[in-house]
Amino acid sequence: MVEFLKFLPVPPDTSLIYEGSYSPTWVIISVLLAILASYAALSASNRTGHLHNTASKLTWALISAFTLGIGIWAMHFIGMLALSLPCGVRYDPFVTLVSMVPSILASGAALGVAWHGEKRLSLLVRSVLLGAGIGTMHYTGMAAMRLDGFVRYDPSLFVLSIFVAVALSYLALRVKSGVVRLKKRHDALVAVILGSAVSGMHYTAMSAAYFVRGDVAALPASVFTANTLAITVALTTVFLALGALALAAISRNREITDQLRDSEERWKFALEGSGDGMWDWNPQTDEALYSKRWKEMLGYTEDEFPDTGTAGLEHIHPDDKDRVQTAIQECFAGNSFYVVEFRMHCKDGSWKWVLARGKLINRDAEGNPSRMIGTHTDITERKQAEEQLHIAATAFDSQEGMMVTDADGVILRVNRAFAEITGYTAEEAVGQTTRLLKSGRHSADFYREMWETINRTGGWQGEIWDRRKTGEEYPKWLTISAVKDNNGAVTHYVGTHFDITERKKAEERINELAFFDQLTGLPNRTLLLDRLRQIMTASSRDGSYGALLFIDLDNFKTLNDTLGHDMGDLLLKQVAQRLTPCVRKGDSVARLGGDEFVLVLGGLSMSEREAAIGAEAVAGKVLATLNQPYQLGDVAHRCTASVGATLFMGHLATIEDLMKQADLAMYKSKEAGRNTLRFFDPDMETAVMNRAALEKDLREAVREKQFLLHYQAQVVGEGRLTGAEVLVRWQHPQRGMVPPAEFIPLAEETGLILPLGHWVLETACTQLAVWATRPEMAHFTVAVNVSAHQFSQNDFVDQVLAVLNKTGANPQKLKLELTESLLVGNVQNIIEKMFALKSKGVGFSLDDFGTGYSSLSYLKRLPLDQLKIDQSFVRDVLSDPNDAAIAKTIVALAQSLGLGVIAEGVETEAQREFLASSGCHAYQGYFFSRPLPLEGFEEFARRDFDVC
Repeated sequence: MVEFLKFLPVPPDTSLIYEGSYSPTWVIISVLLAILASYAALSASNRTGHLHNTASKLTWALISAFTLGIGIWAMHFIGMLALSLPCGVRYDPFVTLVSMVPSILASGAALGVAWHGEKRLSLLVRSVLLGAGIGTMHYTGMAAMRLDGFVRYDPSLFVLSIFVAVALSYLALRVKSGVVRLKKRHDALVAVILGSAVSGMHYTAMSAAYFVRGDVAALPASVFTANTLAITVALTTVFLALGALALAAISRNREITDQLRDSEERWKFALEGSGDGMWDWNPQTDEALYSKRWKEMLGYTEDEFPDTGTAGLEHIHPDDKDRVQTAIQECFAGNSFYVVEFRMHCKDGSWKWVLARGKLINRDAEGNPSRMIGTHTDITERKQAEEQLHIAATAFDSQEGMMVTDADGVILRVNRAFAEITGYTAEEAVGQTTRLLKSGRHSADFYREMWETINRTGGWQGEIWDRRKTGEEYPKWLTISAVKDNNGAVTHYVGTHFDITERKKAEERINELAFFDQLTGLPNRTLLLDRLRQIMTASSRDGSYGALLFIDLDNFKTLNDTLGHDMGDLLLKQVAQRLTPCVRKGDSVARLGGDEFVLVLGGLSMSEREAAIGAEAVAGKVLATLNQPYQLGDVAHRCTASVGATLFMGHLATIEDLMKQADLAMYKSKEAGRNTLRFFDPDMETAVMNRAALEKDLREAVREKQFLLHYQAQVVGEGRLTGAEVLVRWQHPQRGMVPPAEFIPLAEETGLILPLGHWVLETACTQLAVWATRPEMAHFTVAVNVSAHQFSQNDFVDQVLAVLNKTGANPQKLKLELTESLLVGNVQNIIEKMFALKSKGVGFSLDDFGTGYSSLSYLKRLPLDQLKIDQSFVRDVLSDPNDAAIAKTIVALAQSLGLGVIAEGVETEAQREFLASSGCHAYQGYFFSRPLPLEGFEEFARRDFDVC
């Protein structure tokens, strides 16, 4: 059995111990081998720091680890062979070879990881790794020893041996890492310390060993003597160490050779790539040597230019020759180096600017100049650029403001005129971006189009409003030009600014005199007719109706006659101020003269009836506004107005006819008692009056709750009932049952949809809670239509949750149906509200899908549960291929988005079968059930339950 690390607490009796002796020669050899192997390993390890290839680094790391590991092992093995014991001693070959492994691994850790990865492991950790490896190798090797007895160890000396290995390893690594500062290369010192660490550990460990006599049978004699083994191991180790040193030296020499070659190639590249011409001149003999590039610079071949200094001087421009000769003489006198710029005459007759650098490098025994060398650099292009820059600088300081920016719009330079125009000094402007001048008047689209033009054409010019340092906004004419490099990339932008404030003031004054009323500031008749013509043209193009409103102040003549024209003018000014806010942006308010004003309204509606309603609304606002008290100086005054209106579309009527119609309608309003509105068309007036009456009745109906709900079944498959959509009906005492198409749009316009919609939601949820108590109806869902006005309320979510809480309805059985028109508003706000309700279990269905604002980008963001195919597509799905294609597309879209789909308006079995074959299995329509009162629907539901 192999015994490994058994300790004796006290030394055994000397009579029981073999007393051994060491061969001094082999002890010294073992130590020298450890030092030699350490030095060779260090040399190999140093090569990894000069390499970039991973494979090469790994190769040298393995060489260094193997060399140091074998050296450590050889020192140990020879050190053991150096011990002579009075008994038979043999070594287990396998265990002896295995003992190499710890030393190689520890060496690899110390050399391959530690010395080239100091940032990852501390000195102490590296020392412990190396010391532990040496110790493991030693005691593993000791376990390979076979003798007539057994080996035991002194615990204290065992610990000391490990300490010696770690401590000396720490010192070696400390010196190697440069912590201990040495003036010369310290690899030899590190090798000595490492050899000492291995040797010290070994012989301290050998001192810790007791070779105890035993009663085992005598071991057979070894095939090899101790000296034979020692010599073999020593020679092998020396060969390996010298081989590693030789390889390291060869690698180092190759590296030096490569560096020299690279340095020479870089020097050649720099010399050839600089483009400079070289010259070498002897002032005493006038012999000169000019490089090929020097001659090419002037247009000569190598054999055409004389090899004399005089020839070079003769090619210098007459105006520059004195400066050059003065610089050379100053160099002779003591200035060993000179730099001068001058012109030289080329072979083709042109002149080329050169930058000459000369250096006196030698004098003869008497101190006279004997050799000068130098270079010529062609600076012709630079000189031309400097000339152009000088011209540009002169132009830059013109009377127009100028600004130069980099490609990112950062201001690099401004001229004096720019500072005078903007109020910003050059110091304040440079380093800022052009946003420094933005007035805020122009939209992002304006700037985007401007930069698109610059990027496409290289420039832009136009009128723009900017802001001075004082905060004053002013108009200017701006020209921007892009500066590009040879590759077409923009490097700078140059902007010229011309302040057109005075010109704009003059234009505005002329415009005011020609087109505006001097008393009120409103457009006059000329501008009114022009704007009316434009609105009529727009109406003809888009098919929408416009309106012309003629306004005449009631009893204005009486005011003039009693209080004077000054008071009349003051009233007219205040009337003008009140009229302007009554119309939309894009509409026009004008004064014809006297107390007559005109409003032109465009784009009211495609429907003549709705356009009349819109015109009436504006007129009502005008009448209410003008009926408020006026303060005319110290006099409080009340004034009303009579309004006549006429509708138009395109150019069906002339401007003159429209003016006459509005004027006649205005007189009708005066005949009706003043302070009122009359339309030119009697039929339209009747329609407006009917609408007003309907609105009055609708308000009363909301107060008195004249509404009731009908329920239309929603089914799946062959007709299994799953719920219903609630539909509001108006039961008027005199009008009877008013169709939803008549009162729902009016409720939307007047805002009555809010209380009406709340009543519908609360009533539906109440019924939903009742059905939840009936087993045959507990699974029903209820779909409630919600208008855009309702959904836009800030507290809409709270309203719905309050209704659910009040009625006790299950939110998971409630489905809110939204129309696509809802998506025209603030989509993000809509999504947030939908998610808030969705989190409580409320479902959503998109009603009339495909008939309105269908934005797929928004659709995928909405937390919908269902899409509803509009009945307009279902109606002709069997006869119109387009409707059939649309229906199929909606089903496919819903399926791809993971949404349910239901079709409304299903009236025949054929329609249902077509939809089913297309993937739609939920239906609503007369084929299954008409909208029914509550009692009728519940009876229908019971029959369906009985059938199922």
